[in-house]
Amino acid sequence: MPVPRALHILRQLCAGLAEAHARGLVHRDVKPENIMICRRGGEYDVVKILDFGLVKSIAEPHSRDITRSLRILGTPLYMAPERLRNPADVDARADIYAVGAVAFLLLTGRRMFDAPDDLALTTKVLNDEPPRVAAAAAQPVPLELDLLVQSCLEKKREDRPQRVTDLVEAFEALTQEHRWTQREAEICWRAMPPPR
Repeated sequence: MPVPRALHILRQLCAGLAEAHARGLVHRDVKPENIMICRRGGEYDVVKILDFGLVKSIAEPHSRDITRSLRILGTPLYMAPERLRNPADVDARADIYAVGAVAFLLLTGRRMFDAPDDLALTTKVLNDEPPRVAAAAAQPVPLELDLLVQSCLEKKREDRPQRVTDLVEAFEALTQEHRWTQREAEICWRAMPPPR
């Protein structure tokens, strides 16, 4: 995906997550399959976040927690290391890690890690440093964006951006320099094959 379009989508994704986080909710399953890019009226590339089935309320200490059984629920490639170590130990920074993993895919067209099965993939997420976006992408990626994605993918949540609202502001600032227009979005939409 071109850098300006990816920034446009990532800013909206983070704005939606900021709304959830402000209400004390962590999505816990942010991944491409749960991000719908749609058209609303005449507006193209409108982001909707889907599937809040694994949501956790961190505002209510006595809320129902489906991770009490310690089963790992979700997609390991987009799960923060702390969720893999202890599925019940989660805060908003787990969603920030997932935003970084989604950004990697959007900008490079590749998965951050490849592995033959979920166990090998989990080992890589826990132990291997992800490649830099700028090195993995076929397109030029601005240094600020490369560093922002890398910061989201830090293994220790203390080293990641601490609030998704910080990401909204960072993506917003980058969109000023790398603008994505509705005309460009419409051209992309018209070039897509019709749904079956």
